[in-house]
Amino acid sequence: MPIILRAHHLLCFLGFRGLGYSKEFVENFKSIYKRVYLENSHIKIVSFPDRICRCCPNLTAAGCRFEEKVKMYDEKVMELLKVYGLSDLEDVLPSEAYSALKKVLPQQLESICRTCEWFVLGFCRESFYRKDLWKNG
Repeated sequence: MPIILRAHHLLCFLGFRGLGYSKEFVENFKSIYKRVYLENSHIKIVSFPDRICRCCPNLTAAGCRFEEKVKMYDEKVMELLKVYGLSDLEDVLPSEAYSALKKVLPQQLESICRTCEWFVLGFCRESFYRKDLWKNG
């Protein structure tokens, strides 16, 4: 059974440096990062809250406080994945997703993430310009 993953979290993995909202959030993120990014476990790419979101302080019983903004990130990532060769988002290997994202211009990725509160740290920008977007890349 694939791990359900918000589309924009594929980009978050690239800039991940062990920082987050809380210790619980970071530990949860690391656990999913390990399974998805490091172990290449099958994923289902979605545009709604996933297991990473469950430890985010912005997720309330009513949903994500920034759902409109984050859903836009998800939709843009999903669109790029499809444009660059990934038609099935239901059961995909992360390596396949990153293979598609390697074809995207770094400026396109920046345009998605630049309004994210974490973008100012520079980790994402740095990762977008690496030749090896994915750890086995």
